[in-house]
Amino acid sequence: MKCRYCGSNLGFEDEYCPYCGKLNDQAAGHQAVMKEYRNEYENTVADVKVKSRKAGRTGRLIVIGLMLAAIVAMLISIRINSDFERIDQKENERIVREVDNNLDGVKAQLDEMEKNRDYLALDYYNLNYRLRSDSRFDDYSRVFTAAISYKVVHDDILNIMSGFGGYDEKTNKDWCYDAAIYISDWNRFAGGEFWSDAADSPMHAGEHGAFLTDIKKDTQDMVQVYFALTDEQASAIWEMDRDALGEMLYANCVRLYSEEQAGEPSEE
Repeated sequence: MKCRYCGSNLGFEDEYCPYCGKLNDQAAGHQAVMKEYRNEYENTVADVKVKSRKAGRTGRLIVIGLMLAAIVAMLISIRINSDFERIDQKENERIVREVDNNLDGVKAQLDEMEKNRDYLALDYYNLNYRLRSDSRFDDYSRVFTAAISYKVVHDDILNIMSGFGGYDEKTNKDWCYDAAIYISDWNRFAGGEFWSDAADSPMHAGEHGAFLTDIKKDTQDMVQVYFALTDEQASAIWEMDRDALGEMLYANCVRLYSEEQAGEPSEE
């Protein structure tokens, strides 16, 4: 799987991205399941020690059976996730072959979407072909990062506008703070601090540089419109602390929409 912040390769056991240090929330479900099985196994072992001293032969056999069942369940879960990793690896190999066989066509399509400022399609194209992890597309690193950030902010706003609660009972406050994370991290990741590249790097020269200028301005305009920010507030979002930005976006969200739509309980 890929880190949704910097695109680096991650394993299911990586709680945090080893490259950018962000929380690997994509693997949270897997880690929760494994933690549950480990806890169940440890609790069963402790239970065996207690019951084996008190129970007779039949009782001990029952407890041992429960422990074995927990172990089997844990092994099945490990096997399922292991199979998933193998399937993902095969899919990645298939995608690499497809890109290899049509490299010029992929680059031409990518350049066309960049030229047309088709941010959402470009982000989907990047993810579909896993281009960000392909060293042949390193010059597009900032372009991909900027498109990912735009897509996240766009989707966060869409969730607020549609009243969609999202997974894990996310509220509009969560969506506001999620958007704030990507906006406040723009200068670090899309802007260049993370990449430590030279001023004349292909990553921000020519069409890439023009694309980054446009997508940043379009992101700012989108946030300004949907959160009813003043020109001064909109210009300041890139330099604001993420918590302060999240608080400002949410305050405007509550002001613009009903409390129920903003994810707050009603006072009826």
